[in-house]
Amino acid sequence: MPLEFSWQLPPMQDDTLSQWQARPGDWIQLALAVEYAGLDGLWIGNGLGQPDSLGVAAALCAHTRKLALTVSVAPQVMLPAALASTLQSLQSISQQRIRLHLPDSGRNSAYRAFGEFLNRDQRNERIGEYLDLLARLLAPLDEPFDHAGRYFQLESAGIARRNLAAPPLLLDASQDPELMGRHADQCLLSLVPLPALAQQIQRLRDSAKAHDRELSLACQLGLILGDSEDQAWQQAERHLASLGVMAPEADPRVSDLARPFAETRRLEIHPNLWQPEAGGAVFLVGTAQQCAARLQTLHELGIRHVVMTAEHPVREVLRFAEQILPLLQTRGLRKESRHRA
Repeated sequence: MPLEFSWQLPPMQDDTLSQWQARPGDWIQLALAVEYAGLDGLWIGNGLGQPDSLGVAAALCAHTRKLALTVSVAPQVMLPAALASTLQSLQSISQQRIRLHLPDSGRNSAYRAFGEFLNRDQRNERIGEYLDLLARLLAPLDEPFDHAGRYFQLESAGIARRNLAAPPLLLDASQDPELMGRHADQCLLSLVPLPALAQQIQRLRDSAKAHDRELSLACQLGLILGDSEDQAWQQAERHLASLGVMAPEADPRVSDLARPFAETRRLEIHPNLWQPEAGGAVFLVGTAQQCAARLQTLHELGIRHVVMTAEHPVREVLRFAEQILPLLQTRGLRKESRHRA
């Protein structure tokens, strides 16, 4: 299968009203750039202080024709019946371009802001019941049903459902493997050193196989693209300084400390895959040729969907399309070139 690319809508850094009013034009500009560049989708995140991803997707449906729109919705925010109804409306107006990401909100304390104070085991039970209900509510030919569970009660649920395909479901790899195997169409991985990543991918595949299902794999990457290797790592060094993060102390056994930007590059988890903060975002750093080679490495491990982000999104979307996509095309990692919108 070829590599698929989505571009992430940048999160808001300031949630004041004036900033919210100014951003829709930026969202539309980026969506148009992503579609023009021939990428596959737009990733619309959500969270505290961020606009509602479902509302943003609805607005962008009117300005795009082909982009897949991935909406990230914490399951604490909406009851399953309300989410199913909204998703079906979005599927209808977008001509079935919606994908759903249900993040593992238990990885941070944000879920408490929505009134949920369950422990980890209870959250797993709740999300399992939630996913079972959502699957039934989105099944186009299912009859209305009643449900009396531990966390949800419904009567005549699904009475207004439409004959539309359910959007593909993405879950985080940190969620319960049993839920992943039963429900997920795609799994969002956190990148780690590649030997550990390969083991994680195999466990996820085995879990899906136990349920006679196939699981596609995705990851998120920041992009630091330079015309030369030194230029790319110079940008990475500036980003590291902006974070206030210190590079780790040198290992006296390392023989390549004389190479340029050696201290910054000690934070690589693999050549050209750079993680400036422990457990934080991973960046693809290098020239177009180096970035294409590393994307091929991830593809060979089983990654099929990469969600990209960069500091200047519109400019970097176009650079990515002009410099990296043709190299991936040559390597057989992309579908035939799509006509630009």
